[in-house]
Amino acid sequence: MENIQNLCMGCMNELEQDGTCSYCNYNPDSPFLQSYLPPKSMLDERYIVGKVLSYNGEGASYIGFDTVTSSKVVIHEYMPDTLCSRTKQSPKITVKTDSLNKYKTYMSEFAELNKSLSRMRTLSHLVPAIDMFAENNTMYAISKYVEGITLKKFLLGNGDRLSWDQIKKIFPPIFTTLSLIHNSGIIHGGICPDNIIVTPKGELKLIGFSISATRVENSDLSAELYPGYAAPEQYNSLDWLGTWTDVYAIAAVLYRMLTGVLPPNAVSRKQTDNIIDLSQMSINIPQNVSRVIMQALRVNSETRVQTITELVTKLFEQPEYVVEHRKGATQTIHVDTADQLRNTYNDDDEEEYEDEKADKKNLVPTVVGSVVLALLVGVGLFFLAQMFIGGSEESSSNSVSSNITSVSVTEETSTSDSNVESSESPAKKDYGTGAVMPDLKGLEYENVIESIQNDFNIVVKKKRSKKYDAGIIIKQSIPADSEYDPARKNTLKLTVSDGNGESSEFENTSSDSYSDSSYDSSYTDKPVIPDFTGYTATSYGEILSDLGITYAFTYVASEDVPSGNVIATSTAVGQVFDTASGDVLTVTVAQ
Repeated sequence: MENIQNLCMGCMNELEQDGTCSYCNYNPDSPFLQSYLPPKSMLDERYIVGKVLSYNGEGASYIGFDTVTSSKVVIHEYMPDTLCSRTKQSPKITVKTDSLNKYKTYMSEFAELNKSLSRMRTLSHLVPAIDMFAENNTMYAISKYVEGITLKKFLLGNGDRLSWDQIKKIFPPIFTTLSLIHNSGIIHGGICPDNIIVTPKGELKLIGFSISATRVENSDLSAELYPGYAAPEQYNSLDWLGTWTDVYAIAAVLYRMLTGVLPPNAVSRKQTDNIIDLSQMSINIPQNVSRVIMQALRVNSETRVQTITELVTKLFEQPEYVVEHRKGATQTIHVDTADQLRNTYNDDDEEEYEDEKADKKNLVPTVVGSVVLALLVGVGLFFLAQMFIGGSEESSSNSVSSNITSVSVTEETSTSDSNVESSESPAKKDYGTGAVMPDLKGLEYENVIESIQNDFNIVVKKKRSKKYDAGIIIKQSIPADSEYDPARKNTLKLTVSDGNGESSEFENTSSDSYSDSSYDSSYTDKPVIPDFTGYTATSYGEILSDLGITYAFTYVASEDVPSGNVIATSTAVGQVFDTASGDVLTVTVAQ
């Protein structure tokens, strides 16, 4: 579409012959805000600027049109109104003299955030930047325009709430996407129904990322917080934000979706916590789901569910029969003996012990099983998009335009010899650069093979396992978060659960035999007591179970260790524990 006059600046669809738009009610004669770009502005000699879609303390988002690809886009402009201004006569931004350093610092964070998100551009439930450049004394990030409606509008049109059965069918991809984002060091801070888009196909997409200063009160920028969804720590600039902050927001979204009721503002909850427990509402919510959501909505961030992985694990865990009994001030909990634990595995499962133990702190929630993971077809590979901001630093002045040069999203390909094999351990091997290896453990093989088979020579070994459902990936030879070059076609070895079936090599797409010394981890009757520092009783108990150690908890009061965390073990950390002796390890837990 060559003629800009044929475009509606409200929706970027083609106008009728009489100049009207049949898609929206945008009035081209309506005034625009002086602080933002006027409609029909041109950026980078490529992008046509339309109406303002939203704005906050970081800047503004406009609907736009890419004249090169003839497609709609969203244009994100860095324009913190507390640090700069714009006159109606010029598109160039003027920075306040005493705010120059802050302006440049936050602009750098804006660029880094969008660069980080662009590296995850193949995540189908994320809308990252596809281009970025400097102009008008500021930075612009371009993302694709997603057709659809907000989750807020979707709920209003569907009885204002959904059942748990409906939610668990559509929401797992958001859990997975957010967990991967957290692994990259990004905290959203603005998760709410307004920042989740429901596409015409019923898919959910997470939008609304912003630099951290806009997600907390009393910073240099105007805060954009969403009452009811913003966590208590976001209202105090002295408190730490972390994965637990997004956990609170996600739990609030689930609360709203299940009940049709917005949770109380976190500020009011600090004074008087008047939130109604889900279990007290006359709606059909599984007891376990109700309990976990309320744990994730705790005002105290230290006692709240800490990570998305932990949240998902708890939400989808199967309730177990628990016998409670008291022994004065100390409570002992019976667990299976080492022999009983060993009987749940066969020889083919024994090599899983050491690898799973090392991953306990970032455990993939295998209990979710096919319910969660069958919907994760969209979780692809992370293609590394390297962007850079050029230009040398000149002397400080009232204008920063001399310090900004154009940047764009590009793909980087390694020129290393694909036949070179490293003698180092798998975690240190040179797999090249250009993409980031996702964590495949816990995912269904059939759901990920299509996304990865073009990048690797895949060798798959089927293993009998009672711990994992059939088809679940147990191991991967290239560690998660390692960089690799898709053009090299590295060999990727996957161990896939066969449930209760026999071990076999059921697929081999390369000539390599399946052998890797790093996989030769044998079960031992004399494991070493692992470190318990920072572990909860539940997490540490899982590690001990995997080692075949029979254990029992005893609870004591403690002011120095958070409630529920392990304080001590009857056998010192690092000492050998003879599981064949029938001894029981006593684990002391703070209460």
